[in-house]
Amino acid sequence: MISSVEFKRIEIAMKKPFVIAIGSTSVYEGFIVKVKTDDGYEGIGEAVPTPHIMGDTMGSVENELGIFQKNIVGMETSPERINEKMFSLARNSKASRAAVDMAIWDIIGKKAKLPVHSILGNYRSEFETSYTVDLVEPEVAGREAAELLRDGVVVFKIKLGSGLEKDYARVERVRKIVGDDKEVYVDFNQSYSAKKAIALSEKISKFNIEFLEQPVPANDVRALRFVREHTSIPVMADEAVMSPQDAATIIQNEAADMINLKLMKSGGITDGLTIIKTSQSFRIPVMIGCMVETRLANTAGLHLALSQPAVKYTDLDGFSSLKEDIVNGGISFKNGKNSLGDGPGLGVNLKKGY
Repeated sequence: MISSVEFKRIEIAMKKPFVIAIGSTSVYEGFIVKVKTDDGYEGIGEAVPTPHIMGDTMGSVENELGIFQKNIVGMETSPERINEKMFSLARNSKASRAAVDMAIWDIIGKKAKLPVHSILGNYRSEFETSYTVDLVEPEVAGREAAELLRDGVVVFKIKLGSGLEKDYARVERVRKIVGDDKEVYVDFNQSYSAKKAIALSEKISKFNIEFLEQPVPANDVRALRFVREHTSIPVMADEAVMSPQDAATIIQNEAADMINLKLMKSGGITDGLTIIKTSQSFRIPVMIGCMVETRLANTAGLHLALSQPAVKYTDLDGFSSLKEDIVNGGISFKNGKNSLGDGPGLGVNLKKGY
């Protein structure tokens, strides 16, 4: 059973500011969580609040982790029961629950002497991932795409939200740089109205765009469905899906062709599995995405992606934005794909000082 829960606030400098249509980040701030058991096992997890997307803050996450610290000690390491307990204690919790949940799955894997993805399903061993071209001037976007191409990236995610003309020019420039054989999709981060999103989608459809990610505000399911019904490009829901209940709402309303799941906004692997299984029941493909995270959280996301057949895409590049790596092991990028080692649990260890 759980003997202690510890957490530590960390800050890491970023290589460059991360700018999207609804906010920006210039420094990583998050928490590392350690969960220990009375039989000598330790699991680790990560919590990254994103105020402009999820509404949580460093203060709220710290408060939630403090509540969990006092209330889950003595419980058995059942991810479902612990997730239920945490949710009952802090119903708005997302990143904080994700961190504890990761740590519990890490412990389960270590006890079983198996990687987490093997326990969850073991469907594949590696996965192509997208890397992001920022919300920058089209010329700068072209340089970013060229740099990513040299690094072996084969799937490109282009941030949108700076107006029809600049967004079109950014997509045009990136497609020209990466060529016709590379997969490209665009992410609006809720920045457009339905009609403007449709207008832009018509203009960029000639660039062979894989899908449109969250073109309209997250709380407007009708607008999301309207875009889906009036564009030839598939539509993915992202910020509109924070929970299994949100996924059900999107599916029931036929508002999107795909769903983007992120551990930080879904509350971790346990609820993430529920979202994936719900989507799979209706043949809705899933992408495993991320916030600006360390290699620890990105590794947890990859374990989930590798385990489930309904996962069609991954966007697990958050760790590449940071100047410092806090763990040994875990997610590794090569030739356009992410993969993992065969270590038990999450397969990562914190570096000295963390």
